[in-house]
Amino acid sequence: MNEGNSQSRRTFLGKTLAAVAIAVMNPFTLLLKPKDVLASNGNQTLGLYVINLSDYPALSKVNGSVAITIPHTQYTYPGDIILPFRFILTRDSATSFVAEEGYCTHQQTALDPYNGTLIKCPNPDPGHGSEFALDGSVLRSPARRNLTLYTTAYDAVSNTVTIDVANLGAGDENVPATAPELFQNFPNPVRSGTTIRFKLGYYSKITLTVTDALGHIIAVLTDGELPAGEYYFDFDATIWSSGTYFYHLNAGGEIQSKQMIVVK
Repeated sequence: MNEGNSQSRRTFLGKTLAAVAIAVMNPFTLLLKPKDVLASNGNQTLGLYVINLSDYPALSKVNGSVAITIPHTQYTYPGDIILPFRFILTRDSATSFVAEEGYCTHQQTALDPYNGTLIKCPNPDPGHGSEFALDGSVLRSPARRNLTLYTTAYDAVSNTVTIDVANLGAGDENVPATAPELFQNFPNPVRSGTTIRFKLGYYSKITLTVTDALGHIIAVLTDGELPAGEYYFDFDATIWSSGTYFYHLNAGGEIQSKQMIVVK
C-alpha cells in the first residue's frame, strides 16, 4: 500500500450515531442507523471505523461489552455465506478495548457480548453453543477457529474508540442504505384478516406490533433480526371488535406507524 492510500484510509471516519434501541431478546445488542458508513478510499473498502463511547453506556466500565452491526456492509464466510459486518467490542481496562468478529466460527450464529467470563454462541440446539475467551480463542467446541481480532485505539480526549476493519466490503453500492419503509395494510378496512408489508434497506433488529386505540399491544407479529428485504406478515382480526387500530414497525430504533380500520 502506498503512502497516499494509507493516509486516505487512516483519515476515514465512519459516523456512528447509534440507534439506542434496547433489544427484547438481547439488551446488549445495539444496531447502528444507516449513517455515513462509506468506503474509505472510493473502492468500497472500509478502513477505520470510529465510535463515540457516549453512545454505549455499557462500555463505561471494565468488562462492559456490546455487539455492533454495521449496516450495508458485507462479510463473506466459507460457503458463500454473506452477512453484514458485526463485531463485539469490550472494555478490558480503563484505557484499552478488545474488538473481535461477532459471529460464531461454527455456523455464523450471532454471538452474545462478553459476560465477564466468556463470549458465547446462544444457539441452544445440540451440537452448538461454542464459547470463546476474550482474546478470541476457542474455549468450547464445536467451533474450531478462533475469532478474528481487530486492532483498536482509544482516545480519552474525544472519548472514542477506533476499530481497524480494513478491506471490509461496503455492499453493492457506495451509498448509505435506504431507510425502512412501512406500507398501508391490505385490505383496509379489515373484516377478518389483513397483510402488513414493510421493506428494510439494511440488517436490523425489528419488532412489528399492533395496538388498539388506547395504545395497548394486542399482537406482536414479529420480533427479531432481519436482513435487508421486503416482508409480509398477516394479522388475524377475527377476535377483535370494530374500531381503529394501529401497527408499528420499530427498525433499529426508527419507529413508523400506520392506522387500520376493523369493520365487522
